[in-house]
Amino acid sequence: MQITEHTRTAAEELCDAVRAVSSFSAVVTLLRTEDGVNLSPAGWLLSGGVPGEVEMTEPANGGGPGARVLETGVTLVYSEKDNPPGNLPLWASARGFTTGTVTPLVKLGLPFGVVYALRRDTEPPTEHEINQTELAIVHGSRMLPMLAGSLEGDDEDELGGFSPVVYESVRDLAPLRFDGLLLDPVREQARLSGVDVSLSRTEFLMLYTLGRQPNKIVPHQVLLEICWPDDFPALSAVDATVYRLRKKLSLAEANAGKQMVKTVRGKGYMLAASR
Repeated sequence: MQITEHTRTAAEELCDAVRAVSSFSAVVTLLRTEDGVNLSPAGWLLSGGVPGEVEMTEPANGGGPGARVLETGVTLVYSEKDNPPGNLPLWASARGFTTGTVTPLVKLGLPFGVVYALRRDTEPPTEHEINQTELAIVHGSRMLPMLAGSLEGDDEDELGGFSPVVYESVRDLAPLRFDGLLLDPVREQARLSGVDVSLSRTEFLMLYTLGRQPNKIVPHQVLLEICWPDDFPALSAVDATVYRLRKKLSLAEANAGKQMVKTVRGKGYMLAASR
């Protein structure tokens, strides 16, 4: 993860959202570095001044809280009653924090960072507070840009053969051309066999995502998170969008939509094409 100014702004907004729905006095967002070795601070609301980046960096592998959350993909809860304060990283316990949660940041089923929500207290957070914190983090994670390429060790089989190459904006990518189909991400326009196909932004994002790795299954959840980054639609929204997409493609060329966008039952969709 390259921590740009845009990334820091999004991370700080996430921290602010967690503070707004909870009683935690400190929130820190750590993102996996581009080489996958460490978790590095991107944004924080933390008393006692701005922390040094080296001080707060954690190994992405090992026995620390951040590494455990990356490995399991579930929230860890810490409290003075149940865990010694020393179980928290040094940068947290040195500031007197004893209670809190460590929650994964997840996109496309892959943890790419963690969020610490902390306070100086002996009482553990309530279930309601944990749930609200997790909801705020899920929403905030959609605003954070992801890795420019696959993480080392990612298992494509877990995503049905789809390698999680993701992007901050579809406009950052090059045009795609195959089987008479041209996808122009700058103008968000599609042309099939010389005929312009009018697509909504969501429909274009879906077709472009399928076209990034043709003949590979893209799971429903991947399409949901890429095509609706700021919303929380039902999973059926993917099927409805694919239906409209096929219909528009078929108008440009008989049966083209049905031939190109294929359903893989129980797994997702794929763009069947030769390049």
